[in-house]
Amino acid sequence: MIEIIPAILPKSFAELEETLGRLKGVAPLVQIDLVGSTILAGEEALPLWEEFDFEFDLMVEDSRAAVESLVALGASRVVVHAGRPQAHEALQALQEFRDGDFPVALGLALQAHDEPQVLEGFTGLYDYVQVMGIDHEGSQGQPPDPHHKDIGLVRALRAARPELIIQVDGAVGGRVQEFAAAGANRLVVGSAIVRAEDPRAEYKRLYNLVNGS
Repeated sequence: MIEIIPAILPKSFAELEETLGRLKGVAPLVQIDLVGSTILAGEEALPLWEEFDFEFDLMVEDSRAAVESLVALGASRVVVHAGRPQAHEALQALQEFRDGDFPVALGLALQAHDEPQVLEGFTGLYDYVQVMGIDHEGSQGQPPDPHHKDIGLVRALRAARPELIIQVDGAVGGRVQEFAAAGANRLVVGSAIVRAEDPRAEYKRLYNLVNGS
């Protein structure tokens, strides 16, 4: 089964709360993109925390400083970008949370132009890989990579690591079947679901495209 994950890029806590309300009943897990600085600083709980599991995609200035507060808020998954400052340190700090009663799964994000060898610098520190389908992180609705490097990287990772969990994020909505054929296990879809007139229907349509109706 290929997982479809709705993604939210909130500019404020109020916007996060509003968007989660629109996604209630759509999917069991959502990805929250945090860009620049976290909008969750000082918060003690997430909106609708009883309705969702949460994956956080960290595109913040200091990944290391953000990770423990996100775990305290109930993160199920955390994605750290390999090219960000403090990426290695952030993953190291998260190791203690990978086991236990409420384990946190760790993702390592690669850019479309990265080579699979980038993973060698993070051996043993992550549970899955996220391939970015856009060049500029931190905004939704961007066009896909015209050179299809993202799809090529998914294929290369799948060939090299048959057991690896691979998810793709960025300009995914119109290319779900291509990424599924390339070997992706999870597809993160932002604006195509969040901005849809009926998010639930769009989620089901994309799910059925890659998994069969």
